[in-house]
Amino acid sequence: MAKWGQGDPRWIVEEREDGTNVNNWHWMERDATSWSKGKFQELLVGIVVENDAGRGEISKLKQVEGEASCSSRKGKLIFFYEWYIKLGWKGIVKESGVKHKGLIEIPNLSEENEVDDTEVNVSKKKGDGDILKDLMKTAGTAKVRQALGDYLKALKTGKEGIPLNQRGPLFCVPFKLHCTGLGNPVLPRQPY
Repeated sequence: MAKWGQGDPRWIVEEREDGTNVNNWHWMERDATSWSKGKFQELLVGIVVENDAGRGEISKLKQVEGEASCSSRKGKLIFFYEWYIKLGWKGIVKESGVKHKGLIEIPNLSEENEVDDTEVNVSKKKGDGDILKDLMKTAGTAKVRQALGDYLKALKTGKEGIPLNQRGPLFCVPFKLHCTGLGNPVLPRQPY
């Protein structure tokens, strides 16, 4: 280890006047909670499932509780998210024309579980219409999980307007190494 003041000026842990976190070396955390809530609204509300018996649609994002953040340390990206989501759905039985309403609950969307293992509970308000509940439970659950997968992809690629911090955009995207021709990989320069 070098003595103070004798270090290589290229060291990425050196103090910089411009405050840049070169190559995401130091711990940084960016809040993606409000972005995530908007993304859930965009991806989940409006999902439609239909078969010969009826048609169901997610009509409302009733409740979203939780948080999401993207952190980086020593160039590694770490994503934390934990959500409780409640959606309202409505549907119509084609044969009788009777309308029904219900709820979809996602009690724990988090980094601890795969999207395909995420619990999705479907319930219906009083009355007949179990055929619609079954439609929402099968086809609706599959489409909800697909939308949640799209959310996670957008969160982890950072390409869809995740919020800015004071010193520039959120760099929560893996870097691609470029070769100098001498076999030495070099990280691309970040814009300031």
